[in-house]
Amino acid sequence: MTIVPQAAINPPTPIAPAIPIARAISTNSVSDFLDVWTKGSEADRLYLWETMLPGEIVFLSECWELFAHPHQVPPLLAQNGEPWLTWLLIGGRGAGKTRAGAEWVRAQALGKPPFADRAAGRIALVGETEHDVREVMIEGVSGILSVHARGERPLWTPSRRRLEWANGAIAEVFSAEDPESLRGPQFHCAWSDEMAKWRQAEAAFDMLQFGLRLGHQPKQLITTTARPSALLKRLLADPGTAVTRAATAANAFHLAPTFLTNVMTRYAGTRLGRQELNGEIIDDRPDALWSRALLEQCRVDVAPELQRIVVAWIRRRHRPSAPMPAVSWPRGLRRVASSMCWPMTASAARRRPCGRARRSRSGGGLKRMRWWSRSIRAATWCAR
Repeated sequence: MTIVPQAAINPPTPIAPAIPIARAISTNSVSDFLDVWTKGSEADRLYLWETMLPGEIVFLSECWELFAHPHQVPPLLAQNGEPWLTWLLIGGRGAGKTRAGAEWVRAQALGKPPFADRAAGRIALVGETEHDVREVMIEGVSGILSVHARGERPLWTPSRRRLEWANGAIAEVFSAEDPESLRGPQFHCAWSDEMAKWRQAEAAFDMLQFGLRLGHQPKQLITTTARPSALLKRLLADPGTAVTRAATAANAFHLAPTFLTNVMTRYAGTRLGRQELNGEIIDDRPDALWSRALLEQCRVDVAPELQRIVVAWIRRRHRPSAPMPAVSWPRGLRRVASSMCWPMTASAARRRPCGRARRSRSGGGLKRMRWWSRSIRAATWCAR
């Protein structure tokens, strides 16, 4: 099935009386057509629409660069001003991340300019699970199969977890839950979807990097919603990463009106709405006692001389009939080992407490003597 971007090819409103065209309109290229369609008058657009053949309309509907939003087009350069190797597309729900990824893979497999100068022979498709890759990235409404014209659509073989194009390009499916499956294969490019929610994101991402070793300049696209994961923050801070962002409202034309009315109205301005709709990375809770930035400022390379060591442990008994609290402890024991120092400050006339957390350990299902021995070992470790 061929996807026709309705927003871009809907016929303009007829004008009466019809205004004759006094000049020739050149549409020898897609860029010429886009220039006339966006910058021309209503009469120019009406003339183009009435003179186009059905085949020309279908052809234009397959020109992704003609209808893509700015955030769906690969950037030219990374944050450091050099050609990028990693493109990070962060967006809200329904912002068009999957469509951008599918179109990028299509361009890489077929070698379609301006997104690719040559066909990529091997492509990796990585999602949180194989089910996610199949249902969203491949067979989804905006997946890889849907963005291809019928004549160029690749052959999808679920049993082998691979897509095969007529030109020999192959895309393989991988699950982030099994990082070791990325050992061995090698690729020209890769598309990773919803990386921020991967449970083994670090391991899967690392194994993928070792596999991107084919071609002159292997590239990867990462499409994800915003979550405060360590990997996502590291990629954002990497100067070699190209970053594009988009809120849900950027793709509002293709979303259900009820979604825009109910969901966006309900969650607009909330912490969840800023993350899921605006694509913002929210690090801290507004009611948190300590922020991440404050904790990072308290780190020291060498602990001061300790005057007092405190080993604190918490044991929680849970009855099956009792309701679980909002933040529950696992059954058994959770021990928190920390060292405390009480130095005399030079700028104060009184003693001010200053605590240094050294280590935290947790566990469950331990007998009494076992957790006593664990506590003693924790105190011994802190005293070293």
